[in-house]
Amino acid sequence: MHRSGTSAVAGILHLNGIAMGSEKTFKPKPLPQNPKGFYENYDFRKINDQILKQAGYKVKSFDTDIPVIHASDRTVTKMGKLTEKQVFENTDWGWKDPRTCLTLSEWLTLFEEKGLLEDTKVVFTTRSASAVAESLRKRNELHIDNGLMLWRLYHERALEALEQFPVPRFHFSYENLLNDSHSVCGRLFQFLGKSFETSMVGRFIDPDLNRSELSAKVKLGGELTALSEKLHSLSSV
Repeated sequence: MHRSGTSAVAGILHLNGIAMGSEKTFKPKPLPQNPKGFYENYDFRKINDQILKQAGYKVKSFDTDIPVIHASDRTVTKMGKLTEKQVFENTDWGWKDPRTCLTLSEWLTLFEEKGLLEDTKVVFTTRSASAVAESLRKRNELHIDNGLMLWRLYHERALEALEQFPVPRFHFSYENLLNDSHSVCGRLFQFLGKSFETSMVGRFIDPDLNRSELSAKVKLGGELTALSEKLHSLSSV
């Protein structure tokens, strides 16, 4: 989901040997709202945008009417070529793009067809619904209610894909990452079967960057509360 601390996680992964892209493919470059960089591979983002566009959806519209997603044969071919390129060039690789919450089922379907599913692991980072909605309000002037609805829809779609394809996953909240970064990262890299350089964590994890805590006056409805509790129950840490 957007505004959920995924850039920090992607940066830690990339600098510890998980190829998340390259200087050529990382877009956008660091911006005031994310001064340490996004670590977002634009090649994957372009394909995700194409999948969503074919379904009649534009991410930056922040429309809460999200259609059923299905990649065309032509787009699936592009997905396959990009995946093959990553496999050829990197032993350990991944990508970060909040749009993947909506397109994950298409990617996992492709990986199953390519025989890659058994080697696939999902790192699922979440952030409280109120904090995400407040961040979207500040950055995109999006009404709080719309931000909360998008938070619910993105997470529901991601969970549906993971229920369809029960690949290994490591789930944690951005709040836990800020509060106990070294412990969470230690568990994360243990899950990945990789070692990590602890000094890299401090380059990306700064509690002061958690600027979007919404007042407790905002109350979550029943569906949002239930989903928040479900995500909490799935936490790996």
